[in-house]
Amino acid sequence: MNIKRSSRRLGFHLIRTLARILGRGGMARLQRSGQKLGRWHYRLTPRKRRKLGSHMAAALNVPEGDPRITTWLAEAYRVNDRAILEILAMYSGAVSLEDIGAAVTTSDLKHLDQALAEGKGVIMLGMHMGNGVAMAAHLARKGYPMAVIYRESNKIPRHFFRDGLSSLGLQAIPADPASVGVRQMLKALKDNRILFILMDQATKKGGIQARFLGKTLQMPPGPAELARRTGAGVVPALLEGVEPHWHFRMGPPKTLNADMPLESAVEKLTSIMQKHIEKQPQWWTWHQRRWSRYAFPIDEQIDEPTDASGS
Repeated sequence: MNIKRSSRRLGFHLIRTLARILGRGGMARLQRSGQKLGRWHYRLTPRKRRKLGSHMAAALNVPEGDPRITTWLAEAYRVNDRAILEILAMYSGAVSLEDIGAAVTTSDLKHLDQALAEGKGVIMLGMHMGNGVAMAAHLARKGYPMAVIYRESNKIPRHFFRDGLSSLGLQAIPADPASVGVRQMLKALKDNRILFILMDQATKKGGIQARFLGKTLQMPPGPAELARRTGAGVVPALLEGVEPHWHFRMGPPKTLNADMPLESAVEKLTSIMQKHIEKQPQWWTWHQRRWSRYAFPIDEQIDEPTDASGS
């Protein structure tokens, strides 16, 4: 086991322990503590945030010295470190389902109902913006048949995601191995369930090349392929507010025809994500390890990602 992987595992265990302790004070305490953690994380990583600021400016087509970049990036650390702390506390069973449900509001559920009425299941397109797991748990408490796709990580104990999602009343479906995951996803869609999938990360293998926020990445083909194969509607889950509660708005359902080339289908979903990130750049997790490690076409290649992330 290399030193980087060992340090990441140690860091995970420390933050999980902290989340479990803070979770006893409920979601409100986790919100305050997570925001403080994010502010310190931002301050203590000057080299990384300078690189991220440069990449953000290029991705959003704004001048590198634009003061908005600093504001957006600081907010992204604050909001998404809070989300990580909350999710770890939720998976650890430190927060009640009632408290989680009260920490989220949703709007335009008519779009979700419209897609479900087709009887082909729904692919809910998520992004690394805020606490999407809390949103899924909130919808499950409202009676929506929610399933969450997760990917194991080398730095996290095996089945941590599966057991955590199940404890929240969510069906947990593994992305790997693909033979198992795809079969379970197709079964869930056949049963007219909602699959919550995060797609806004590059994949190390088996991806479809697409432009995303100025970079050419191998994007996960799974959501697009499922939609093409089953006719399930794709409903974007769009973060529209972070205080005092997470607020997610459901976008109108999109359909991907079976005869649409897979590359075009992936580009369509990638475009949906990019447009929302461009609209709310302060809430996307710019400092997540995947996107930030790839270079722009005019730059020298940085290094390739080395691990997988869970949802």
